[in-house]
Amino acid sequence: MGKKVSIIEVAKKAGVSKSTVSRVLNDSYGVSKETREKVLNAAHQLKYRTNISARYLRNNSSNLLGILISKDDADEGITHLVHSRKISGIVNKVSELGYDVLIFIEDIHDHKRLNEVIREKGLSGILLLNDVPVDVLESFRAYDLPFVLVNWSAKDYEHQCYVRTDLAAATRMGLDILTQRGYKDIGVINWEDSLRNEKTIENEFINYMQGKGLEWKDCVWNTEFDPGRKAVEEYIRSSGKRAYLSFSYNSSIYILDYCREKGISIPGDIALLSYEFFPFFDYLHPRLSGLRQQAELMGEKAAEKLIQILQGKENVKSELIPPEIVLRETC
Repeated sequence: MGKKVSIIEVAKKAGVSKSTVSRVLNDSYGVSKETREKVLNAAHQLKYRTNISARYLRNNSSNLLGILISKDDADEGITHLVHSRKISGIVNKVSELGYDVLIFIEDIHDHKRLNEVIREKGLSGILLLNDVPVDVLESFRAYDLPFVLVNWSAKDYEHQCYVRTDLAAATRMGLDILTQRGYKDIGVINWEDSLRNEKTIENEFINYMQGKGLEWKDCVWNTEFDPGRKAVEEYIRSSGKRAYLSFSYNSSIYILDYCREKGISIPGDIALLSYEFFPFFDYLHPRLSGLRQQAELMGEKAAEKLIQILQGKENVKSELIPPEIVLRETC
């Protein structure tokens, strides 16, 4: 952490009084637009952040943490089936540890505006639910703003703490389930690797299948989150696998529909295991088996780690969390 910048230094750089800086930073009346911009620019250049702990002690309130949701994800950010569980875990743990939390939606690509909003809201640290560009993470570090990434990580970025699902463990768990039930000819529908610009799932699949002496070449379909019904149907027809491990629940549902329309029995003719499990899977026919992300636990762990950082603990470690197995009728 760098040397803290005082309000006096901001006032000196802006050429105004300390009380004027205070009014600007607290969004009070009686300050012209020109002066306000001058003060905010000076604060930005000096990388000034308000003394959040002191402010909240004066107000007899706990420190305030933020949950940032990308503006790009605003339509379903809070109600998203996975995000909502992460948020639930965060809120419960933050409350348990005596802190408060604020959910806010902003443009994650405008780091200057984002840091201004964070200062205005008086946040002492943030939990990031969406992938954020590295230059934005660097701007947080420049402002000495602690952050934890929730269910994602920045590739090859050293200065991060994250809690995310262990995709390698998820791949092994899924393949264990299928092979233990006698399925040897397995295809993988994979979009997570392309999202994260890595080959965790594909490499884990190849290593696993090679270790079992099973066919692995051309068995991984690297696609997108929702490749579309026609693309999935064409893949099922052309690949002809006995079982599928699908990391896209949209694709899993397309497979169920396709097999029902074509009179293909699941799991009699094709077995299917989906990454992620939602309550509505129990209302599908047949009921879809899945690997459920422990999203609530992820949220709790992320909140714990952020508060540890705020309390001065050094070298807080990132953590991978395996999914839970929820078996129903498709494998």
